[in-house]
Amino acid sequence: MSEQIHAIAWAQFRTMRNHLPRTSVGTVLLWFLSLLWYGMYAGLAVGIAILLPQLPVDALRKWLPIGFLAIFLFWQIIPLFTLSTGWSLQLNKLQIYPVSNSALFGIEVLLRLTTAPEMILVLGGAIVGLERRPDTSWLSAIFVFLYIPLNLFLSLAIREFILHSFERNRFRELFAILLISIGVLPQLFLRTSLGQRSKPFFLALSQNAAAPWHEVAQLSSSAFSGADLILLLTWIGAVYVLARRQFDKALVQDEAFRNTSTIPRTSPEENRKFRATREVLSLPTRLFRDPLAALLEKEFQSLVRMPRFRVIFGMACFFSIIVFLPISLRSPGGLAFVSDNFLPLVTLYGLLLLSDVLLLNIFGFDRQAAQIYFVTPVAFKTVLRAKNITALAFIFLQAITVLIIAAVMRLGITLLNVANALAASAVVSVFFLSAGNLISISMPRAIDAKQTFRKQAGGKMQLWFALCSVGMLVLMGFAFLARWALQSNWALLGVLLVEFLVGVIVYHVASESAVERGMRDRERILETLSRGSAPIGLGL
Repeated sequence: MSEQIHAIAWAQFRTMRNHLPRTSVGTVLLWFLSLLWYGMYAGLAVGIAILLPQLPVDALRKWLPIGFLAIFLFWQIIPLFTLSTGWSLQLNKLQIYPVSNSALFGIEVLLRLTTAPEMILVLGGAIVGLERRPDTSWLSAIFVFLYIPLNLFLSLAIREFILHSFERNRFRELFAILLISIGVLPQLFLRTSLGQRSKPFFLALSQNAAAPWHEVAQLSSSAFSGADLILLLTWIGAVYVLARRQFDKALVQDEAFRNTSTIPRTSPEENRKFRATREVLSLPTRLFRDPLAALLEKEFQSLVRMPRFRVIFGMACFFSIIVFLPISLRSPGGLAFVSDNFLPLVTLYGLLLLSDVLLLNIFGFDRQAAQIYFVTPVAFKTVLRAKNITALAFIFLQAITVLIIAAVMRLGITLLNVANALAASAVVSVFFLSAGNLISISMPRAIDAKQTFRKQAGGKMQLWFALCSVGMLVLMGFAFLARWALQSNWALLGVLLVEFLVGVIVYHVASESAVERGMRDRERILETLSRGSAPIGLGL
């Protein structure tokens, strides 16, 4: 098993070494931010190691279960908020090799350490602090260490359950929106009275004698108890069985999927059901002339069939409202700015979510099929225009959907807010299209449409996404600053109009440059889009 783990780790290292840039601004910035982030938790671990020896026994027994419960919730729930579960195996690439299922399971469990490495640092600080206390046993470190495999097994079980849920096509989008909506819970606890009302519940939960965090706290801070140890080992055994069953089920399903070669047939009822949808998707053929019309029809019909795009579009329409709704509540802690500009903020946040698949990487879903754009007698400028028109159509549809939902929920929608939202969306869209055309040519990357949540952007691409987000804030900041200075909403609309006209000029120049560079670097673009994934990937 050790040789198999070494072989997979070596293959992953060579893949990263060959594909990732050696030195770049994005890589350096990513490493710097990572160092800053984990340094913060390392400082927290040092603080815990210093504080624990100074706590009285009663305070230690009260707060230690709360701390272990917080670690448990961070390890299992925070990855759902950030839509990332760390590194994971690409089973479809590894099952063809003579690697045992036990070895794959062991590697996957070890990779769960990347789900919440911050908590490893915090637990390390807790171990050092408990060992420094004169009234605790030297076995405290072992009992705290047992908390790690429990969280690893449970994290793997949750991940495999989520992936299995996304295999069901009819429920994938609904389950994704439900899962992502969990991310609004922290804001509900902070912005409403729900946090104060639920505090006694969490305190009681942390002191539950049958909970694993309570058992770890008791074993590490009190006299040894065989009953507590047996209960903790029972918890570990239970989550191990659950994780192994979920993992074995994933192996069987992946093998069954690869062996399936038949294409499901649709019934006449289903054909009639989707006839109206097909009529809408073929609308470009009535509004435009070929070859632009054919390209537009291809873009519309392919995007609506892609699970990743459908989930992200649903997030842009619904999750954006869920995120800002608690902040806009007019309570003593509410933000008046968010309440007064709810619709523009929600629309722009949804546009930001869509930008990753519609604006900043327009050839990602095409992958190897992008070569058709360079071998057919169609101008590459027409291809870019079709991609951009498709993006604008879905952005407009997202804005209208958000407007309808906000109106149904009676969120104080006014004609002024609608005008501000549409104008802001138009300005940001034209600048994002300008940047996206250039980024898509200079840094193309393939996107797996079936991987709903897996992060498929490198450090350099994440840097550009952050820069585009900052640019959006600057554009909107000038407009809102003008409204504040002149005390007139017409000033905001006037600044947005000027920015839009400037954006149109920038778009024209950027598009011409993207066409010229795309034709010059077409071999590199096709090679990058045809590149496969590594044996270990990042995300769900």
